[in-house]
Amino acid sequence: MFDFLDIGLWHQLFPSIPQFALMCVGVLLAGTIRSFTGFGAGLVLAPVLSMFMAPADMVVVLLLLNFAVSFQTLPGTWKTTDWKLVFSLTLPAMFGVPIGTWLVEWLDPSMIRRMLGVLVAGLAAIMLYGWRYKGQRGPIGDWIVGVSSGVLTSIAGVGGPPLVLYLLNAKDLSPVVLRSFFMMYFTMMQIVTVAYFMYNDLINRAQILYTASFLPVYIVSTVLGTYLFTKALKKSADLIKRISLWFLLLVGFVTLAI
Repeated sequence: MFDFLDIGLWHQLFPSIPQFALMCVGVLLAGTIRSFTGFGAGLVLAPVLSMFMAPADMVVVLLLLNFAVSFQTLPGTWKTTDWKLVFSLTLPAMFGVPIGTWLVEWLDPSMIRRMLGVLVAGLAAIMLYGWRYKGQRGPIGDWIVGVSSGVLTSIAGVGGPPLVLYLLNAKDLSPVVLRSFFMMYFTMMQIVTVAYFMYNDLINRAQILYTASFLPVYIVSTVLGTYLFTKALKKSADLIKRISLWFLLLVGFVTLAI
């Protein structure tokens, strides 16, 4: 069993209070955005965590945090989920997970951090500009997007960008259904990826301690994001999304600069 009371390891992972506070702020923002929009946690949190931990640890912590809170949001999204769409993208994504795991071992950590910065800033800029995918969705597109999402999930815990660009302009998907899809898709991918990592002995004590330290903040942020979506800011959803995108753009540029 993992020793959660290992104070020495805790101090090793969080050598200063300001560092721990900065990471917790990132967790709070990431969880709120994820619960409000259905995606975006990895886009916010991965660049922050990449400053303080190895890519392999960052991926596992993101997966475990999202996995732990997924069941908070499932009851509210189950009935509005487009299951056909979920499975059409989850199956190809499963094939991308081992490819991404191999790339994590092969790529330099600084290269992964730079890639994260480009990915986050690029997605935010594209969405702020207003570009949307207007082509047809079908089996070929589903496989390209699904595999890409699976690769990015296991490289950096950010499997959302291909899906966001692919689906956000879909006229047959309402905002509620789209949010439900993201919630359910990422829950299934987290289960698959965590199981794959456990089978390959890729989860260690430090990652568990990181997750346990951030989990209370992430739970609070999930409740906050759900409240904002369902009650307080429904009429201002577009404004909140634009603010979130500008924030992601800033995060991406900061990641590239450091």
